[in-house]
Formats: sequence, C-alpha cells, structure tokens
Amino acid sequence: MTIIILNIFACKKVYSPVADDEPVLIRKEDTLKTYSPIVSFEVTGHLLEDKRIDCIEPDYKGNTWLASGQELFHYKNGTLENSYTLGFSILDISIAGDESLWIATGGGGLGHLTKDGITWYTKDNSGLPRDYITNVEVGLDGKVWFSSCAHDYGGLVVYNGKKFHVFSPDNSILNQHVISDICLDHNGTIYAMTLSKVNKTNIYRISGDTWECLGNANGTFYWVTAVTVGPSSTIYLLEDFMLSSSTADTNKFYTYKNNEWRRLRPDFMNSRLSFFTALKADRREYCWAADIEGNSYILHVFNGNSWELAPVGLFNGDKITTIETDFDNNIWIGTAKNGVFILKQ
Repeated sequence: MTIIILNIFACKKVYSPVADDEPVLIRKEDTLKTYSPIVSFEVTGHLLEDKRIDCIEPDYKGNTWLASGQELFHYKNGTLENSYTLGFSILDISIAGDESLWIATGGGGLGHLTKDGITWYTKDNSGLPRDYITNVEVGLDGKVWFSSCAHDYGGLVVYNGKKFHVFSPDNSILNQHVISDICLDHNGTIYAMTLSKVNKTNIYRISGDTWECLGNANGTFYWVTAVTVGPSSTIYLLEDFMLSSSTADTNKFYTYKNNEWRRLRPDFMNSRLSFFTALKADRREYCWAADIEGNSYILHVFNGNSWELAPVGLFNGDKITTIETDFDNNIWIGTAKNGVFILKQ
C-alpha cells in the first residue's frame, strides 16, 4: 500500500458570534472503551427487513433511531418503541443529550422531536436560509449544527437553544456556501465540509470559537463524495474525479492524522470509477467503506495498516446506503432494500 503525503497550508480564525446570555444546554455523553481489534462480519441482528435505510443514529443511553424515506423508527435497547411518519423525506438525524431528536428534512426545515411532539424551524418562522436541510449534528455541548444553503447563499448554521447564527463566506473562513457534511469527534470538535465547485472542497475543524481550514484556503480537493471522522479525529475521505474531463484523473482515498493529509492506495481502487456509497470510522478508528465494483456491492475495512474484505453476498448482496457505529462499537449497516444489519465487534 503506497502512502503519499499531501502538503497543506492551514488557516485559523477565532469567532465569537453568540451572545454571553446563551442558555445552558444539555451535554451529550461520549466515553471510549477498550474494543477488540478483531474485525467481525458475523450478522447478529437484522431490523426493518423490507425497508430502505437512509439514516442511523445511536446514543449512549440505548436509543437508536432509524430513518427510511419519511418514516422514523425509535428503538430502545433493541426493542421498537415508536414509529412516526413525517411529511418530508428525512436526510439526517442527530440525538441530543436529553434524548430528543433533531431531524434534517428535504423541504420541511429542521425538526426537533421530543416527548411532547415535533417543533419545526423553517425559513418562515426562524429565518433559515432554506428549508432543505441536508445534515445535522448535535455537539457534545448541546449546540445544534446544520446546513441550510444553496450555491450562492446560506451556509453552516448553529443553534444555541435560543437563536440561530449562519456562517458563510461572507462572515467566516468558509470558502463556499454549500455544506455537504458535518461530523463530530470524541472531544466535541465539529468538522464541516464545503462542496459546490470543483477544486474547491475543504474540510474545516471547529473547536469552541476557533476555526481551522485543514488544507488550502482556496480549495484542497477536486470533489468529495464521502467523508468520515473517527473519535480520535482521524479523517477518511474519497476525492472523486468522475466529473473531470481528463481521463488521467483517478479517484483518490485520503486520511488525515497528525495534522497532515496522506493518500492511501487500496488495491481495489484502481480507476476513476471507484466509488464509495458509504464511509464510517468506527470507535477503533477503523474505516468501513462500502464500494461498488461492477454490479456488486462490496464492504472493505481498513484497520490502519491493511484492508479486510467482507464475504461476498453479505447483506443479501444489497447496496449499502449508510454505516453507523454504536457506543459498544457494533456496526450498523443500512441497505437499499433489506433494512439494517448489525455486526457485533
């Protein structure tokens, strides 16, 4: 496996946009344990067997939420507690420290589901740039981060429980308005990825009021279709050149650790057609990568040194749509037609 180091020019800035009278938020728990180093592909659970799984979100208290289209399913310690049908497609979900759920939707705005029902935050009632919200992440401090944006307006929004603040290229170091993903590490650091123009994709690291661009301020990657951040801040991403007119460009797989980007060269990535449908760093910082190879859907796992391949035909040979890990490091594999499979590690 060849590793190539990508030199970067980091930029850093401090922002303090929120007033001193911000409310006290409920913190989230995140405790790392000792996990087995062995990768297991044994299926120990199978839920919602006839559903497409779009989002999976566990918390430290035994709650797991799953989204399928406009449907939400709430499991508590493995038992189905409730299900809901919303009026909009569910694009992302995140559990808060009080066990409530924040919901990003395709046109309905940002939803907040509590035991009392759903509160909706929209362009009309909350001044959001758009009601199309692609991702949401509740920080360990309880603040809610989400995208509300388009090519030339909006950006990364943070809600402190009292008011919303929109970060954009106009008032921050973000180089584009569109935020295509938001991730969280064990220390509570937020990572946001911009994506709108080719050669302009950047990853930003937000810790408290300090923002850093992990690369070139003008743009670090051509295009990125998948990114994930592990508990100890290791980043994995796929740089995608399928939009490029040059046949010399091939898709590239990178990892970020110890403040530098390194290109990995997995044996199965040998052309610009290599494509990950899902990417997830587990609690050990291993990277689970769902790949399309011809007409087959393949699952690879990188343990930091080498790759392991899941048995062919696992998950009924279905396309993997999303991957999540719970706090015991069980791996939850969401599929396009066959629900979610659980792999105990």
